[in-house]
Amino acid sequence: MFANDVRAAPIAAVAVFTVLALPPVRGWLEADMRLHMLVQFPLLVVTGVLMARGLGSRWQARLAAWNRYGVSGLLCAAAVSTFWMIPKALDDAITQPWVEAAKFLSLSLGVGFALAVSWRSAGMIGRGLFLGNLLPMFAVIGWLYLLAPVRLCNAYLPGQQQSTGTLLIVIAVLGCLAWLGSFFFTAAPERARG
Repeated sequence: MFANDVRAAPIAAVAVFTVLALPPVRGWLEADMRLHMLVQFPLLVVTGVLMARGLGSRWQARLAAWNRYGVSGLLCAAAVSTFWMIPKALDDAITQPWVEAAKFLSLSLGVGFALAVSWRSAGMIGRGLFLGNLLPMFAVIGWLYLLAPVRLCNAYLPGQQQSTGTLLIVIAVLGCLAWLGSFFFTAAPERARG
């Protein structure tokens, strides 16, 4: 598979990142709040995951020294994700080029890359704490976008804000169901025989 090739993954990351940065593509994705938050954001995260797949073992060992049990990476990913849920941040990303550049770098490196190098070492409890923070945040932000009596993002129409809110709630619910379902459909590790 293409994404599993250690050399091909960073090339794919650069290609996706470059396409997303092209003005016509960027303008099209950012013209609609749903595409901005629910398509562009995840694709930027994917670029970071692909970059991390290209790390050699030496770099993985260096990162592991500051990222014990995935704590540093998961905290970074949670903080960056939380920041980009703020309506003012979305507005600034559209109107200020330096905020747009920060969005591209922080979502790819601060979320995607950080998650990729942290997820496995975080273990079930670390992953549970991360998802237990992220999924309710999606639901709360979705509820806020859905029920706010005023426009929260100046760049988007109220209808886009409400449909984005609905989709965030749906994603939160489906994410919770998938997470809980993973406990029932994942094979339990064999116990050590004494």
